[in-house]
Amino acid sequence: MLLRWISRGAPRFAVCLAILSGAQALPAADFAKSPDHRHVAKIVEIGAGDENGSGSQALVLSDRKSGRERQLFVSKWSDDPHRNLTNLSNPVFSLNGDSLYFSSSDAAPTSGAVHRYDLKNNSVRFVHNGVALRVMRTGPYRGDLLVQVHRYYDRPTGGSYNPVLLVKPNGHDALIVPGSEKDDGEMAIDPWLAQKGWRAW
Repeated sequence: MLLRWISRGAPRFAVCLAILSGAQALPAADFAKSPDHRHVAKIVEIGAGDENGSGSQALVLSDRKSGRERQLFVSKWSDDPHRNLTNLSNPVFSLNGDSLYFSSSDAAPTSGAVHRYDLKNNSVRFVHNGVALRVMRTGPYRGDLLVQVHRYYDRPTGGSYNPVLLVKPNGHDALIVPGSEKDDGEMAIDPWLAQKGWRAW
């Protein structure tokens, strides 16, 4: 675990401090490479935090060449799903790399939330309910997000499903990925992309 943490750009003094104190270094939980491969965004566990998850995680941007790290923000709980920034996961760079999408949860009982961190002005805004999966890199929907959401059937028998939506950066829905509204869910993405000849990551 210690070697894994070092390989992802942890500062040498932090590693030494962890060794000297007998503490175990904390690994990155999720990470993503920027489109130009110069940076890595990662969500790291930084401590126990409070009972709601505030202070337990951080979103960090690392320079792959210099090893320097920039902590973008620390997790902070809110009972407003649009503002809750705890239980972070799934960082994904935008098409041109100027922003980071990521997911949070615990704010709503059945669905997470997707947020966008602007790397230029250091601001966070809510984008859409659900979980960020990928960003379209080619095709007519370049720059749009693939987001999985939780929905309920509008029928007497009830039930729920987890379709994947194509979502504009402004949060507006573009379409439902064909097949994802059935039992396939996220598994419908790759066949759809292959059929269209598009790429997303």
